Amino acid sequence: MSNEKTILPNSVLVSLYKDTLVLPELAKKKPEIIPNPLEAPVTQATANKVTTPTVAMDAQATTTVVQIEADKDNNYNTTNEPIKELGQIKYLGEHLKQVTIIVKDELAVYLNENDLTLLSSILSACKLTLADIALINVAQQKLSLHEILNVLPSKLVMIFDVSSTTLKIKLPTTLYKSIQLGDTYLLFSNSLSLMQGGDQSAKLEKGKLWAILKQLFQL
Repeated sequence: MSNEKTILPNSVLVSLYKDTLVLPELAKKKPEIIPNPLEAPVTQATANKVTTPTVAMDAQATTTVVQIEADKDNNYNTTNEPIKELGQIKYLGEHLKQVTIIVKDELAVYLNENDLTLLSSILSACKLTLADIALINVAQQKLSLHEILNVLPSKLVMIFDVSSTTLKIKLPTTLYKSIQLGDTYLLFSNSLSLMQGGDQSAKLEKGKLWAILKQLFQL
């Protein structure tokens, strides 16, 4: 028998083994998965619609609540100092240095703007701020000195134009003289309104007050 080999053309081989023939190029190539173009955009759009507006609405609600509370406080306080309520006593300040100031102003929640400005300058001269004191207006809340000191123990109580009778204490209302009551010093003074202006009587009142304050604060 002859050893001569018969080589069939590729076209004939394909036709004979078309059901079993696997080409190397096709065997190596992985099938490509094509996502459904209708499902993905709908899912993404749904996710965005649910989550994003919810966060925005929550942030807006928080801002609104904070603003309402701030506006509520501004109706009662024209300064940046906090207004506090402790044991049924409303006062302006933080009482950091245990100094209490008692005034009587029928037309203000705590004190009218002019007198508050003057009081701030007096406190500044004594190296104090409104945060160091508790300002109480007894024209708006009827309180005895005992009730005040029970809630706000103080080293010094400055009393402007309020009698000892109003505070329910049996002490003489002696102006510009410190009176010791236990661990507390009391100082009665004329009203801050009498110290307004630059006339002689106003200067005299401020001079008397400053003389005793220098002794108390060792200035």
